[in-house]
Amino acid sequence: MTSKRTLIRGGQVYDHEGDVHKPAVADILIEDDKILSIGANLTADVVHEVIDASGRLVVPGLINAHYHSHDVLCRGLFEELPLEIWLLYTLPMGGNRSKDEVRVRTLVGALESLRCGITTVQDMLGLSPLNDEQTDVVVAAYREAGIRVVFSPMVWDIPPIAMVRHKDSLPPAVQEMLGNKPRPIRDQLDYLEHQFKRHPPSGTLHWAISPFAPQRCTPKMLQGCAELADEYDLAVYTHVYETRGQVLIARELFADHDGSLISYMDNVGLLGPRLNIVHSVWISRREIDRIAAADAGIVLNHLSNFKLKSGIAPIYDMRQAGVRLGVGCDNCSGSDVQSVFQAMKMFCLIAAVSEPEPGPGLAHEVLRHATIGNARTAGLADRLGAIRPGYKADLILIDLNDVAYLP
Repeated sequence: MTSKRTLIRGGQVYDHEGDVHKPAVADILIEDDKILSIGANLTADVVHEVIDASGRLVVPGLINAHYHSHDVLCRGLFEELPLEIWLLYTLPMGGNRSKDEVRVRTLVGALESLRCGITTVQDMLGLSPLNDEQTDVVVAAYREAGIRVVFSPMVWDIPPIAMVRHKDSLPPAVQEMLGNKPRPIRDQLDYLEHQFKRHPPSGTLHWAISPFAPQRCTPKMLQGCAELADEYDLAVYTHVYETRGQVLIARELFADHDGSLISYMDNVGLLGPRLNIVHSVWISRREIDRIAAADAGIVLNHLSNFKLKSGIAPIYDMRQAGVRLGVGCDNCSGSDVQSVFQAMKMFCLIAAVSEPEPGPGLAHEVLRHATIGNARTAGLADRLGAIRPGYKADLILIDLNDVAYLP
């Protein structure tokens, strides 16, 4: 099969390690989906397509490190709801849908992402039922769209009702509505492993593992996830400390682990370089330091935290502790849009809440988080998130002549 060579000529090529304020003008030679070389006035014996990038800024494709495609079609349905109430609606509505609807919602979310400069999404999907048919629809839709996906169907074995105080006093019908049936651990782990073998990572498909949240998983489930991640060399994503209520759950239900979900994950062998903790709005400084020491990461989602009235993550402490950071856009119904540009702006503005002096976080810092930093969350920083020879040519071109960038 003949390789295709593309030359992107004369753009300002953004280099994380170079002049981030005035990137140099250069050419980029690409073969198929990989960058071959970068430099001024490049030539090649064979070039099949030349793209004129003059007047444009060429940056690595943006990566959304936290997204759920299961509620794309629920955008705008749930306004003015805090997270715990919002969850009662959005999760059930995403389950047991037709294959046509699953395909459409996956494509719509992928299209919006691409239009906003996102070339990779980490889809922490609430897929129900967990079966081959539903999985095949999602994988096929992402391939059809052409967007890169780090796919991680969520697993859990503790039902939602277990998080409710005085749950036994609720009528049986209400308990059932909230969700009172546990899921078998082995069935879910076997499902994941089966999919890894049915759809081996290739092209634009990558896998990760997503226990829904530590408080929704027994030690056996979390240990199973950690073992599977080690066996298949995969990243792990899980929701932690999104609201104050989850801190209370940690204190009351995890007293044997110092009342800390971070200690709980550490004690079951999940806290480490593969782990990415999503949200961390109500995390303590001591827990942040433990995450940094373990080289685990935190994926920030300010937009959804604001809309769902959860609070503001302590960015200053995270930066001071040296935690590796990523950014995400979260659900469509919980943050409205899939725009990493909005997420990056929020990062820069919110840093001033706890540190009003001029300085970080600056645009070039958060752009690093949103590209190679987010690639690191998925274990893909050796091939995504930077414009370098050997890296994937996941690129976006920003028209600097647009009125938004003038004068």
